[in-house]
Amino acid sequence: MMTIRQFMTAMVLAMVLVVSVPALEQTQTQIVTVINAIETSPANIILPANTSGMMTFRPCAGTCEKDYKRVQLSAGTTFSVNGKAVKFDEFRRNFAIIKRAESSYALVT
Repeated sequence: MMTIRQFMTAMVLAMVLVVSVPALEQTQTQIVTVINAIETSPANIILPANTSGMMTFRPCAGTCEKDYKRVQLSAGTTFSVNGKAVKFDEFRRNFAIIKRAESSYALVT
């Protein structure tokens, strides 16, 4: 005999499947592998004042002699802190704090 909890769980799962199968048929899903990601120290990053500026960074962790690289930010650039998507202003505030911690790292893709 099914408990009410098991029944509700089964119903929710069935509803999710009913809703998701037609959506999957209409759109093509692709797995994207990011191969040009660079792990660097936040101390090696210079952020612009807004999303239309250039971010400058050294592509290495800690102190290094590698040349700085520059990338153009745009309205389509995404920012995250601890895996959570945030707006640029919030990212800049968090980045100022994170930048001072020795154990922090940044991933530039």
